[in-house]
Amino acid sequence: MSAKLIVFSDLDGTLLDRDTYSFAAAQPALETLAARQNPLILNSSKTIAEITALREQMGNSHPFVVENGAAVIVPNNYFTHADGLEPIDEELIKGAYLIKRFSKSYAQIIEVLRHARESGFQFAGFNDWGAAELASISGLDKASAARAKLRLGSEPIVLEGDTETFSTFLNAFGLKTVQGGRFLHVMGQYDKADGVKWLLKAYGEKFKDNELISIALGDSHNDVGMLDAVDIPIVIASEHSQQIQLLHPENAIYSTGLGPVGWNETMQTALQTFAKTF
Repeated sequence: MSAKLIVFSDLDGTLLDRDTYSFAAAQPALETLAARQNPLILNSSKTIAEITALREQMGNSHPFVVENGAAVIVPNNYFTHADGLEPIDEELIKGAYLIKRFSKSYAQIIEVLRHARESGFQFAGFNDWGAAELASISGLDKASAARAKLRLGSEPIVLEGDTETFSTFLNAFGLKTVQGGRFLHVMGQYDKADGVKWLLKAYGEKFKDNELISIALGDSHNDVGMLDAVDIPIVIASEHSQQIQLLHPENAIYSTGLGPVGWNETMQTALQTFAKTF
């Protein structure tokens, strides 16, 4: 039985340069994956609009996971059988994709944050900023910032004060916080691993005549669940990567290069190591 490689990847600081948002340095490994028809699933805090734009640039046609695990977005007819998929009503991709949702709605999250403000917490988030202001804060261009505001089930914020007290308040409403590279993400009780596990089950059905080998690449603590959910975790060097504590570090590969340089380095190593398997 031949094996099928399934790859999951974080974006900012991992496949994308944290400052320029370019994936150019990872192009050699990306081309090898595409030539071997190995699915690459982007798994990020980014929105549907952001990731669909990036997938178009990359020529990627596979499912993707948005907003730190809020939902899996699957192209129509990609899986013959997959539990929980339903039509998507987001106008940007309506009719072209199906959704497996793990999150509360964005409107519900904004309502909880309204209660938080009334209770004295001070913060500002994507819902408060126009595209131009968000572009200035995030370093994104204005078009990318506008796509980042089209949210499905999480809200990135900048919080003034104690995160622990704020998180305790949110927990009463079924929400939690996850610290990203620039923003504190307010989201439901799920993480990037939920989408990975759901997709691996779906791929198990799609490629039922093949053994699956799963790889995930990430650079910070909010990638730990995803990294622990696969066979081969790859930790990309960053200012946050030393915070990563894996359940099975003996299976891990660690990059020396940062961002897409490290992504290319470690994926080339993995592809060469398992070249005879898949």
